[in-house]
Amino acid sequence: MPKYLLIMLLCITSLHAESQSEYEAYLQQNTLNIKAERQAFQDYLNANDKAFIGFLKQQWQKVELEQPQRLDVTPKPIQLPTAAKPKVTPKPHKTPLPSVKLNPIPISQPIAATPHKKPTHQKNRLTMTFLGHQIFMPKIHARPLRFSHKLGSKTIANHWKVLAKSKHSHIVRALKQQQTALNLNDWALALLAHQYATDIGLHDTNSRQLFTWFLLVKAGYNARLAYNHQAFVLMPAQQALYGVTYFTMQGQRFYALSLDGQTINMGRAFTYAGNHDNAQKRLNFAGTSDMLPSGHYQQKKLAFTFDSRQHQINLDYDLALVKFSNTLPQLAIEYYPQQGLPAHTAQQLLKQLQPLMQGKSEVQAVNLLLRFVQTAFAYQTDGQQFNGENYLLPIETLHYPYSDCEDRASLFSWLVESLLGLDAVLLDYPGHIAAAVAFSTTPAGDQLTFNNKRYTITDPTYINASVGMTMPQFKATRPKVLVF
Repeated sequence: MPKYLLIMLLCITSLHAESQSEYEAYLQQNTLNIKAERQAFQDYLNANDKAFIGFLKQQWQKVELEQPQRLDVTPKPIQLPTAAKPKVTPKPHKTPLPSVKLNPIPISQPIAATPHKKPTHQKNRLTMTFLGHQIFMPKIHARPLRFSHKLGSKTIANHWKVLAKSKHSHIVRALKQQQTALNLNDWALALLAHQYATDIGLHDTNSRQLFTWFLLVKAGYNARLAYNHQAFVLMPAQQALYGVTYFTMQGQRFYALSLDGQTINMGRAFTYAGNHDNAQKRLNFAGTSDMLPSGHYQQKKLAFTFDSRQHQINLDYDLALVKFSNTLPQLAIEYYPQQGLPAHTAQQLLKQLQPLMQGKSEVQAVNLLLRFVQTAFAYQTDGQQFNGENYLLPIETLHYPYSDCEDRASLFSWLVESLLGLDAVLLDYPGHIAAAVAFSTTPAGDQLTFNNKRYTITDPTYINASVGMTMPQFKATRPKVLVF
């Protein structure tokens, strides 16, 4: 081989070896960087846990759980007045009333469940039933997670340390995947975390509550733990809650929410002042009607008469969503019409009511909705039906055999806004809830002004009453206006 070719070959080989060495060094350094970043992230989480454990080990504060806030406790009417039977709608006046402009009915698109990977091996998979769905969660051995000590700051801090050292990130990740897949709101996620703690075998109250608290904190919620003779979870909420004991810390209310339907013992309790740096979220109860339906539907037939014509509405509603609604704490009345009906049932109801209002004036259309809500549902107070106050979401109003004034007002006002696009508000009288509607042209009848807008009284509980008619016993009472 010529000498110059040999020299060139040696140079190329040397350059290639040097390039390969640099590339390998780059890969090695990059791998070290990735490991360092992961380690730094892990150290950051550990630092948060260590700081949090420091809070927990300090002397816990003794607090008095405050008595729950209660809404109007004025007794509701047991017997409802009935307005004079309305006559058939007269012929139009010389100056015709505004014709109704019907809102387009949104097409119900089924919420697609977000696929998530199932555990590869059956032994690693826990099958659960939640809100009518069969779901899969990672299995975990419950024995190391059990709390078997006397409740106190040090024993709770040590138990947090045990939980934090156990493998838990995949469980938190699975909870969030289920939240996305089923379109769960925050309250549903809290219930799922509690049910998971139960289903893995934490049957004693303290172990279950401590693990639920741990999971919620790791999921980013500002959950607190308190204890007296037993442990319970406290959480702040974006909405005001009623009928729930709470304590106030740093200007924020922490509610003693029951995740299993059991009554939480009121009185003194111990809790801590600090919070985990990764846990800042408050519970948001919005989105109750937006969750993925289970597909287990129940049928309902509703009949009413308007202008001497009989009408029947046939509906399907998801029973699992009714059961979920029953777990909610009591919220402000404005919350209930905000949630509306789940898409499947909403579309059925709106599509059957809309043709009945074609060609009618705004007043006639609202009168039709009044007659539907007034007469298609039987009346009983919550005290009669549930032995206590129990505000119903529209889907619950469809389900239960009876409903009272706030339930009807919620459904009616949601229908007015959904079908007609007219602004509706709730009217809060002592012991009674009605509604009012802002028409394009103000009709005759009882009215009030709110925020420079004229509203006409519409009472979906006053049987056979039309637009502008106030229930007689509230004629002289100025109601509080509630905007939803």
